[in-house]
Amino acid sequence: MPDSDPRALLNHLIESCRDSERGFRHAETLVAHWSMRSEFKHAANLRAQFAIDLLPHAHRLGGAATAEGTAGASMHRHWMDAKIRLSGHDDRSILTEVRRGDSVTVLAFKSAVEGNLPATVRDLVEQEYAELCLSHERLDELDQFIQQGS
Repeated sequence: MPDSDPRALLNHLIESCRDSERGFRHAETLVAHWSMRSEFKHAANLRAQFAIDLLPHAHRLGGAATAEGTAGASMHRHWMDAKIRLSGHDDRSILTEVRRGDSVTVLAFKSAVEGNLPATVRDLVEQEYAELCLSHERLDELDQFIQQGS
């Protein structure tokens, strides 16, 4: 997590949301199971909206614009591609990697909620964190559903 500067904190959340959105959109193109594609699309849209909602708050605090994503997330998407090739395009392996990547975003929001947020954005970040947790739980439930069907 970046330093305790509120603007840096918000930028980190925005970048995490954008990374997560890209990861879900990428995974959506890789899976065959319709319910996984649907959940990934919903999750991507949710994270895109979170980034949009946070951006004005970051701009209001001044400074440079946020980055478009992180190298770590890009590497994770490449790792997901390699793992898929090795696993024979197994939807469950993709879901495992998606859950792992999404955990980074959930953790970023958890740290932000516990950190130094301005009062003007705290409620929004807390609400988005709660929605992220629910979305992440749906991924866990989807994994259990897929596992039972195997």
